Amino acid sequence: MASIGEVYFAMYGDDFDPADVSIYVGCAATDVRRKGQRRPDVPLPRYSSWAVSAGRVEADVIDVYEMSEQLVERLVPFVHKLAEAKTVFNLRCVFQVVLWIDQNEDASMPAIGFDPAVIQFIHTVGAKIDIDTYRN
Repeated sequence: MASIGEVYFAMYGDDFDPADVSIYVGCAATDVRRKGQRRPDVPLPRYSSWAVSAGRVEADVIDVYEMSEQLVERLVPFVHKLAEAKTVFNLRCVFQVVLWIDQNEDASMPAIGFDPAVIQFIHTVGAKIDIDTYRN
């Protein structure tokens, strides 16, 4: 069984409409959740959120460097509007890495790290980094 990885950037808060963030930033989200909105695939959201994902990757070797670079390349044209949106909508930001790691001892472990351009993006938008790992 291969490992699975996903990298995404999200903005979340108590009282905002994710569609307003898309309009303000000029970039469509790949996932939005509204506080208290019921969905069959997730528990009841405690916050509203706006997120852009690089998509899930299933492979023998998950390269977080590469995945995060691809995401930042997509978002860097909007970096200043994202930073402004954080203030305008009173949001918190996260650069999220989620890994489901193959437990086979012969399988390669993920390459986890961030290049300077990714670190600069995270700094400019004022995001925290969160890395979640799960056994696959």
